[in-house]
Amino acid sequence: MISSNMHMSILKRVLPLLVIVLIGLKVPVNAQIAAFHFTAGVGSVTGWTDVSGNAADSVITATAGGITISSVAAANWSPFAGTCAIDGLGGYPGVYFPPGVMSNSWYQYNGTSRNLAEYNALMPQLELTGLNPDSTYILRMSGSNGSGFVDNPTVYTVAGTTVYASQNLNAGGNTTQGITFTAIRPDATGMIRIYINCTSSTDLAVIGGIQVFSGSAQVNTPTVAITAPGNGTIFAEGGNLAIQATATEPGESIVKVEFYADTTKIGEVDAAPYNFTWVDPDPGSYQLTAKATDNLGTINSASINIDVTSLNYFWSTTGNIATGGDTSFVGTIDSNRLAFRTKNIERMSILPTGNIGIGTITPSAQFHTTGTVRLAGLTSDSSKTRVLVSDTSGNLFYRNASTISGPWQYANGVVYDSADAIAIGTSNPQGYKLAVNGTAIFTKVKVKTAGTWPDYVFQKGYALLDLKELEAYLEKYRHLPGIASETEVQRDGIDLGDHQAALLKKVEELTLYLIEENKALKEQNARLQEQQRQIDELKKLIGEKK
Repeated sequence: MISSNMHMSILKRVLPLLVIVLIGLKVPVNAQIAAFHFTAGVGSVTGWTDVSGNAADSVITATAGGITISSVAAANWSPFAGTCAIDGLGGYPGVYFPPGVMSNSWYQYNGTSRNLAEYNALMPQLELTGLNPDSTYILRMSGSNGSGFVDNPTVYTVAGTTVYASQNLNAGGNTTQGITFTAIRPDATGMIRIYINCTSSTDLAVIGGIQVFSGSAQVNTPTVAITAPGNGTIFAEGGNLAIQATATEPGESIVKVEFYADTTKIGEVDAAPYNFTWVDPDPGSYQLTAKATDNLGTINSASINIDVTSLNYFWSTTGNIATGGDTSFVGTIDSNRLAFRTKNIERMSILPTGNIGIGTITPSAQFHTTGTVRLAGLTSDSSKTRVLVSDTSGNLFYRNASTISGPWQYANGVVYDSADAIAIGTSNPQGYKLAVNGTAIFTKVKVKTAGTWPDYVFQKGYALLDLKELEAYLEKYRHLPGIASETEVQRDGIDLGDHQAALLKKVEELTLYLIEENKALKEQNARLQEQQRQIDELKKLIGEKK
């Protein structure tokens, strides 16, 4: 006999080991709560609760694990030939769920116009009740159908405290795949609504079985995301579209990622990286979906919306007609800049923001040029009161002229004052219209003097200063009469017009002096010649007398 003390000793030793084994085997605690199997007639699948009958005739309910499932209302189901249930037409042998579950199903028929069984938030097909509003749950769903109707995809949506993103399942002949919704929180009444719908291009939506797990159960599902392009991206037709996706699942492996444009499969990648190129898609709006499948057949998907815009209007280089600006334009429809070239060299760019650059591809203003600008045809209007100014970066602004006080100083040393005087090399024009502090060079200078030009010197009666008087003046003042003295020049500068006139006057007076001296010299020469003649005659007479 083993004593109670020995029992306790053995239990203490075995219990920790048992806990370690359970953790190592990852045995979920309180994992599956309920599993429901949808059939037309009574069926029996171990571990599953049958939900049998035709949901288009009456409300059908079943309960398992304290959770009740209901078909809600007959009006919420769209039947084919009066029924919404069929047995034996599912893919066989099913492996995602047991074959008995996968082979039978409930369905919705979309009608000949394919518009009777699309998603309607007010008309769920199933409701789960008896759930804890403060808990989260995991739902696994699958279905299969081999009737020949178009049922790819079946769209599953669940709603609790919120409406969760829909997931698609290709149910036609399906045996290996299903979808999983995680972290689903019931509404305040403990209810989760389930929608089983068609799309505008399918005939049937099917459901074969639903499993309900607690939110803490270890039910793996792939994590998938589309990383490029971004949601809402617009592409121009005529090019290829690169799609990039990621897919992972701890503890399991991803066996494939399928890519869909709306409900049409456009590609599949079986190993990372999950990148696919969609070749030359037609114009239109698309929902791109990446659907990841793990090694257990569980699928999950992620979707984005894109647009491929038609280039169905071509511009003629010889002119166009009917170019309404609301529908026809020259420009871009994506986020790229518009470039203009000549001789294959880019001359002008327009950014997506509308900034225009000439000589730059990164204009920082609405109009940005790196070269010269010429504004021809400007007219003078003294009534306008605004002037154009610039900052050190070349950005132009206007300001009212009345706000500008004092001279306008420029970096090149030129100053314009309020009297329109110009000063170069100095800030004080000292009352002159042009003041230059430094040297200057001119190819031609024309001075218009306001005084009298000294041609009057040659008029009769002009009083020419006697040379003796001139000599006395020079000895006293050390400069010509009428010419500024050194002191005056240093003090006042030289008036070019007056100075040139004064110099000309002196030249003209000098000319008169020379003319008078020339006359006196001629008279003197004549007298000398006469005296020499007389001397010669006297010499001759003296010689004859000898």
